[in-house]
Amino acid sequence: MYDRPTLSELLDAVRAHLEENIIPLLKDDRKLYYQTLVAVNALRIAGRELTMNALHLQDEWARLNFLQNSADSIPADDDEARAALAERSRRLCEDIAAGSYDQYPRKAALFEHLLATAVEQLQVANPRFLQILALEDSERERRR
Repeated sequence: MYDRPTLSELLDAVRAHLEENIIPLLKDDRKLYYQTLVAVNALRIAGRELTMNALHLQDEWARLNFLQNSADSIPADDDEARAALAERSRRLCEDIAAGSYDQYPRKAALFEHLLATAVEQLQVANPRFLQILALEDSERERRR
Protein backbone atom coordinates (compact mmCIF):
# COMPACT_ATOMS: atom_id res chain seq x y z
CA MET A 1 0.00 0.00 0.00
CA TYR A 2 2.74 2.46 0.96
CA ASP A 3 5.90 3.12 -0.95
CA ARG A 4 9.32 2.54 0.46
CA PRO A 5 10.78 3.03 2.94
CA THR A 6 8.51 0.92 5.10
CA LEU A 7 7.82 1.84 8.69
CA SER A 8 10.26 -0.87 9.82
CA GLU A 9 12.94 0.52 7.52
CA LEU A 10 12.37 4.03 8.87
CA LEU A 11 12.70 2.82 12.45
CA ASP A 12 15.89 0.95 11.56
CA ALA A 13 17.33 4.03 9.86
CA VAL A 14 16.67 6.26 12.87
CA ARG A 15 18.05 3.63 15.24
CA ALA A 16 21.18 3.15 13.14
CA HIS A 17 21.74 6.93 12.94
CA LEU A 18 21.48 7.25 16.71
CA GLU A 19 23.78 4.29 17.34
CA GLU A 20 26.42 5.14 14.75
CA ASN A 21 26.45 8.94 14.74
CA ILE A 22 24.90 10.33 17.91
CA ILE A 23 25.75 7.94 20.75
CA PRO A 24 29.53 8.14 20.15
CA LEU A 25 29.29 11.94 20.54
CA LEU A 26 27.43 11.69 23.84
CA LYS A 27 29.84 9.55 25.89
CA ASP A 28 30.83 12.54 28.06
CA ASP A 29 27.23 13.55 28.87
CA ARG A 30 26.06 10.59 30.96
CA LYS A 31 22.44 11.70 31.16
CA LEU A 32 22.02 12.39 27.44
CA TYR A 33 23.97 9.22 26.60
CA TYR A 34 21.65 7.12 28.76
CA GLN A 35 18.51 8.82 27.39
CA THR A 36 19.66 8.15 23.84
CA LEU A 37 20.32 4.48 24.65
CA VAL A 38 16.76 4.32 26.00
CA ALA A 39 15.47 5.89 22.77
CA VAL A 40 17.39 3.32 20.69
CA ASN A 41 15.91 0.52 22.78
CA ALA A 42 12.41 1.98 22.31
CA LEU A 43 12.95 1.93 18.54
CA ARG A 44 14.02 -1.72 18.73
CA ILE A 45 10.92 -2.60 20.76
CA ALA A 46 8.68 -0.73 18.29
CA GLY A 47 10.25 -2.60 15.39
CA ARG A 48 9.76 -5.99 17.04
CA GLU A 49 6.16 -5.12 17.90
CA LEU A 50 5.48 -4.17 14.28
CA THR A 51 6.89 -7.50 13.16
CA MET A 52 5.25 -9.74 15.76
CA ASN A 53 2.02 -7.97 16.69
CA ALA A 54 -0.38 -9.67 14.28
CA LEU A 55 0.88 -13.18 15.05
CA HIS A 56 0.84 -12.61 18.81
CA LEU A 57 -2.72 -11.22 18.70
CA GLN A 58 -3.88 -14.26 16.72
CA ASP A 59 -2.10 -16.73 18.98
CA GLU A 60 -3.39 -15.19 22.20
CA TRP A 61 -6.91 -15.09 20.78
CA ALA A 62 -6.71 -18.78 19.87
CA ARG A 63 -5.44 -19.69 23.35
CA LEU A 64 -8.27 -17.74 24.96
CA ASN A 65 -10.77 -19.44 22.66
CA PHE A 66 -9.48 -22.77 23.94
CA LEU A 67 -9.48 -21.71 27.60
CA GLN A 68 -12.88 -20.07 27.44
CA ASN A 69 -14.42 -22.76 25.23
CA SER A 70 -15.22 -20.24 22.51
CA ALA A 71 -15.08 -20.08 18.73
CA ASP A 72 -15.19 -16.28 18.47
CA SER A 73 -13.30 -14.72 15.57
CA ILE A 74 -10.73 -12.06 16.29
CA PRO A 75 -11.73 -8.58 15.08
CA ALA A 76 -9.93 -7.56 11.89
CA ASP A 77 -8.96 -4.13 13.22
CA ASP A 78 -5.87 -4.24 15.48
CA ASP A 79 -7.26 -1.69 17.97
CA GLU A 80 -10.55 -3.57 18.21
CA ALA A 81 -8.66 -6.85 18.59
CA ARG A 82 -6.57 -5.41 21.44
CA ALA A 83 -9.68 -4.06 23.18
CA ALA A 84 -11.45 -7.40 22.80
CA LEU A 85 -8.38 -9.25 24.13
CA ALA A 86 -8.25 -6.92 27.13
CA GLU A 87 -11.91 -7.67 27.86
CA ARG A 88 -11.37 -11.41 27.48
CA SER A 89 -8.33 -11.23 29.77
CA ARG A 90 -10.39 -9.33 32.34
CA ARG A 91 -13.01 -12.09 32.22
CA LEU A 92 -10.25 -14.69 32.53
CA CYS A 93 -9.03 -12.97 35.70
CA GLU A 94 -12.56 -13.06 37.11
CA ASP A 95 -12.80 -16.77 36.29
CA ILE A 96 -9.44 -17.43 37.95
CA ALA A 97 -10.56 -15.56 41.07
CA ALA A 98 -13.77 -17.58 41.09
CA GLY A 99 -11.78 -20.82 41.10
CA SER A 100 -12.65 -21.94 37.57
CA TYR A 101 -9.04 -22.95 36.89
CA ASP A 102 -8.17 -24.56 40.21
CA GLN A 103 -8.34 -28.15 38.96
CA TYR A 104 -6.39 -30.11 36.39
CA PRO A 105 -6.61 -30.04 33.30
CA ARG A 106 -7.92 -26.45 33.20
CA LYS A 107 -5.14 -25.33 35.53
CA ALA A 108 -2.47 -26.79 33.22
CA ALA A 109 -4.08 -25.13 30.19
CA LEU A 110 -4.14 -21.81 32.04
CA PHE A 111 -0.45 -22.11 32.94
CA GLU A 112 0.41 -22.89 29.30
CA HIS A 113 -1.50 -19.79 28.20
CA LEU A 114 0.16 -17.57 30.80
CA LEU A 115 3.63 -18.86 29.93
CA ALA A 116 3.06 -18.39 26.19
CA THR A 117 1.73 -14.87 26.78
CA ALA A 118 4.73 -13.95 28.92
CA VAL A 119 7.13 -15.34 26.31
CA GLU A 120 5.40 -13.34 23.55
CA GLN A 121 5.65 -10.17 25.62
CA LEU A 122 9.34 -10.80 26.26
CA GLN A 123 9.98 -11.52 22.57
CA VAL A 124 8.98 -7.90 21.97
CA ALA A 125 10.15 -6.13 25.12
CA ASN A 126 13.33 -8.03 26.02
CA PRO A 127 14.34 -10.98 23.82
CA ARG A 128 17.80 -11.08 25.43
CA PHE A 129 16.18 -12.13 28.69
CA LEU A 130 14.67 -15.15 26.91
CA GLN A 131 18.12 -16.00 25.53
CA ILE A 132 19.58 -15.84 29.04
CA LEU A 133 16.85 -18.14 30.35
CA ALA A 134 17.50 -20.60 27.52
CA LEU A 135 21.22 -20.62 28.31
CA GLU A 136 20.52 -21.20 32.00
CA ASP A 137 18.16 -24.05 31.14
CA SER A 138 20.72 -25.69 28.86
CA GLU A 139 23.40 -25.33 31.57
CA ARG A 140 21.11 -27.04 34.08
CA GLU A 141 20.35 -29.85 31.63
CA ARG A 142 24.04 -30.34 30.90
CA ARG A 143 24.87 -30.67 34.61
CA ARG A 144 22.30 -33.42 35.10
